[in-house]
Amino acid sequence: MLLHAQTSLLLLVDLQDKLLQTLPPAPRNAMLGVIQRLAQGSRILAIPQLATAQYPQGLGAVREEFRQSAATVLEKTAFSCHRDPAIRQWLEQQAGRRQVVLVGVEAHICILQTALDLQSHGWSPVVVEDACAARDPAHGANAMMRLRQAGVCIANGESVLYEWLGDAAHPAFKTLAPLLR
Repeated sequence: MLLHAQTSLLLLVDLQDKLLQTLPPAPRNAMLGVIQRLAQGSRILAIPQLATAQYPQGLGAVREEFRQSAATVLEKTAFSCHRDPAIRQWLEQQAGRRQVVLVGVEAHICILQTALDLQSHGWSPVVVEDACAARDPAHGANAMMRLRQAGVCIANGESVLYEWLGDAAHPAFKTLAPLLR
């Protein structure tokens, strides 16, 4: 499945400091860098973004840079974003956009459940492997294996950006070029 900017959404899942601080520093920082590039790229290409916050009363707010990047931030308690009525409504309001690019934490909980739910309801989820993480790397690897076995598309951040552009002649290519290095 090839991604297209006109049919994509970016779903930033639970990028809250209390969750992020449980990740080892090196993979956390690498993941956040990929997510920041995707968020910038999607903003430049007018791809709608939604950030979710898992139980913010206990886990805190979504990180400031992602709250600013996403036009909408929705709170949830369900592990699968698709099980939350407000998030489902937001998704349905994005007419013609059925490709949901998923990034965030934790890969084996909210990312996994969201991708499987989206897929079972006719969406095309794309999990960005280098933009997802889990406290235990083995759990993250298991989640990616399960998603592949279920037929969910697994991508990397650089591929997503290049697919959204589609062509070096795209008017935004030069603007996005710094994100592609």
